[in-house]
Amino acid sequence: MKHLRITSWAAGLLAVALLSGCSKEQSEVTIDDIQGRATIVGSLCYSQGQDFKNGQFQELLQPAAGVKVVIQVSNASLDPNGTAKGYTLYEATTNNEGKYGIEIPVVEDTRITVKPASFMGTRTLVSGWENNAPVMETEEVVFSIGNIASQTVSPGDIVVKDDMYSYTPRTFAETFNETEEIKGKIGIGKLYRQNDQRYWDVKSGINVIFTVTYNYQETTTGGQSANIVRKFGATTDNKGEFSVFIPVRAKGETLQRLTVEPVSFYESEFKHFDNAGDTEYLAGVYAPGGAYSGVYSNYTFPIIENIENPVCATMIFTEDKEGGYDDSFSWSYVSEWGTKSFE
Repeated sequence: MKHLRITSWAAGLLAVALLSGCSKEQSEVTIDDIQGRATIVGSLCYSQGQDFKNGQFQELLQPAAGVKVVIQVSNASLDPNGTAKGYTLYEATTNNEGKYGIEIPVVEDTRITVKPASFMGTRTLVSGWENNAPVMETEEVVFSIGNIASQTVSPGDIVVKDDMYSYTPRTFAETFNETEEIKGKIGIGKLYRQNDQRYWDVKSGINVIFTVTYNYQETTTGGQSANIVRKFGATTDNKGEFSVFIPVRAKGETLQRLTVEPVSFYESEFKHFDNAGDTEYLAGVYAPGGAYSGVYSNYTFPIIENIENPVCATMIFTEDKEGGYDDSFSWSYVSEWGTKSFE
């Protein structure tokens, strides 16, 4: 198939004709047989966001230079019998002003669709205001235009297809550029046996695992979509407190689910008092449990920073007896965390 001749006013613009999906009937129709011509012209632009100079805000509108534009022509509308299948594609490339132009062979009521190509870029927007000036944030985006609406053209028509690109921010990994702090406390259950007085104590060095379920999705193995789940870790200090920063897309957002799970550990000297009131030390294991399990649904971070927003979890001691562990209720049921009673 012959390449389409570029008219003088469109010199320098790339124009390539590609015949696709040709059928036997269609092979009888060539560009030379179609005498009519229509001209497709357009201008494409996009916005890079905002700028602030000399006390004034500006919108950064830019021409979409060097962008490929495909004109898709229905072969059936070119075929006198209307039986040809597929499409013929013509390409143009925008100049430095974002303009393109191309002549295509047409007959009466030839159906065309214009398809500008997508491209990568950045957008800068105001994210806040500090020290009498805006705080600007730049993100990587994809600029795109859906198919410019199909229409029919006839010989001698000049069709203008101007449009502005929309944008889509890049994916998960490139947009988690904020952090939120999860802070809280781990309580370990204690008990005075002689009077069943129960209370909480704290301990440093307890490892804590956080399971975070975000309210946005990713594609998993097999092409299925599911909410993003990530694990994080921290260790308690001598006050039993922990702190961890996790990545989020924006401040103040809500997690679908937050689970705070202390890692079990062995305790060789668990202090309590026997029925006579004498001090006794036992050996056993501390494991997550108690009235507050550390599971939070729809957990929302504070919008204002540095607000205390603690989360709590508990651990219960179970006595080691002859290679097994005592499940006695006296060790399993302790006062609620809400009492905040510490030794």
